Amino acid sequence: MEHGSRTKLVTAVILAVVLGTGVMLGLVSDGSLVAPPVEEATMNDADRGRVSERRRRTPMYEQVGPTEAQGVLIDSILEGQRQHMRLLHDEFRASYDPRYQAVIQQTREAILEVFTSEQASEYRVLLQEFDESRTQRGDKGNRD
Repeated sequence: MEHGSRTKLVTAVILAVVLGTGVMLGLVSDGSLVAPPVEEATMNDADRGRVSERRRRTPMYEQVGPTEAQGVLIDSILEGQRQHMRLLHDEFRASYDPRYQAVIQQTREAILEVFTSEQASEYRVLLQEFDESRTQRGDKGNRD
């Protein structure tokens, strides 16, 4: 066998081995080679999607299977957490909302300076429409 042909053959074999290794590592890393539980293996794709969605929406503490008494305690813990979060949110809004609104206004004014007078006029209309729709929804989010 010629030296050039042997080099090409060795190169082709090395490339095939590297490709095969990459495919195998890819399959292993995404879990495709791991067998799913029997009940999931017999499901169709739609059922599998619903189970996956249910797992995402089901709180982790419910997935553990708490007793009724534990559930009552967990509910009281969560209610306390909700109250704390409401207070924290109100405190945050009182402390930071004026500064937040000032930053938004400064950003809008800086963007207006970039535009021509026609573009600035159109931008002001878009901002007004956005602010009005946000007010109607009761949404506090802002865009520039």
